[in-house]
Amino acid sequence: MRIFITAGDPSADAHAARLMASIRRRIPDVLFEGFGGTAMEMEGLRTVAHMKDLAVTGFWEVAKRYGYFRDLLTRCDDLLARRKPDLYLPIDYPGFNLRLAAKARRRNIPVAWYIAPQLWAWGKDRAKKLAEAVTTLLVVFPFEVEFFRSFGIDAHHVGHPLLDQVAAMPSMERGSSVLFLPGSRHHEVYRHVPLLCGTIEQLHRHGITDLLVAQARSVPTADLQPLLDLGARVVADSRMAMATSAAGLIKAGTSTLEAAVLGLPSATFYRTSWMSYHLSKRLVTVNSVTMANLLLQQNVIHEYLQHAATPQALAAEVLDLLGNEERRQVLAAASEQVRQILGGPGASERAADLIAERFG
Repeated sequence: MRIFITAGDPSADAHAARLMASIRRRIPDVLFEGFGGTAMEMEGLRTVAHMKDLAVTGFWEVAKRYGYFRDLLTRCDDLLARRKPDLYLPIDYPGFNLRLAAKARRRNIPVAWYIAPQLWAWGKDRAKKLAEAVTTLLVVFPFEVEFFRSFGIDAHHVGHPLLDQVAAMPSMERGSSVLFLPGSRHHEVYRHVPLLCGTIEQLHRHGITDLLVAQARSVPTADLQPLLDLGARVVADSRMAMATSAAGLIKAGTSTLEAAVLGLPSATFYRTSWMSYHLSKRLVTVNSVTMANLLLQQNVIHEYLQHAATPQALAAEVLDLLGNEERRQVLAAASEQVRQILGGPGASERAADLIAERFG
């Protein structure tokens, strides 16, 4: 069986790799081709592009690399035509994958999309295009089933793959560290490192010196050097750091859900270009960028976005997360609620079962 699979960021790479392993247990002679990261390559992916060239977010940031993505789309479409895979399996990454899924369907290649694009937050008008582009949609949040089925999409809830990874971790005690996650993409790190440097300087005035910064595989140490010069220590395993730190500042994205599931008292921050920020404000229809808040239907985790993300505000937030016991108890209860909403582990296995049954 030939599967064309595409993922464009580190979290999707990890989830895709786990799904690939689960599919291989059911279909031993499966061949995977497409693009992703190191984890997918270790599972046998024959790659046509590497994730380090794909990890771009924000309207303006993507527009600046339009030529690259246009050429990649053409290359992938050519491969679909020549290889004629039995299935196209996009993992999240909606901007690119939706276009390629439409091309796959026009070539009569079935499409099973894993980790659905969050159209309920920013793109209900694109649901019709998604309905035309996918055969089956494997969603990770329970409420997504009803939303996507209302557009005629064959949606199935398989659970969130994050819980598979968390379930494999040993129980650990929390220390005294403050954890920073500046992001995995160059433009995120470029904007967030100066902000976090200012935050560290503020924290030093209050005697807070046990500081960690999570380094994604795609980020060179040199990009984080200003934080290290101020005494922060680099950690490669962000998930382990989330499980053992006392508090954290997490850039908006998948990592905020990881932090909530792992019980890290944290806040969300993000800065992007002026153009991307104002375009996203016009498109986004939800009142929070933090997934845990959306699941709980209340803004328990504080957010500092764009002009509100200042060193003074972030430092004050860290001090509150460390010293306000009532706040920490509220966040601990919220973490437990989020885990209950998401359900137990086994998402990759359930997704692989469905794929093998329908397309194997």
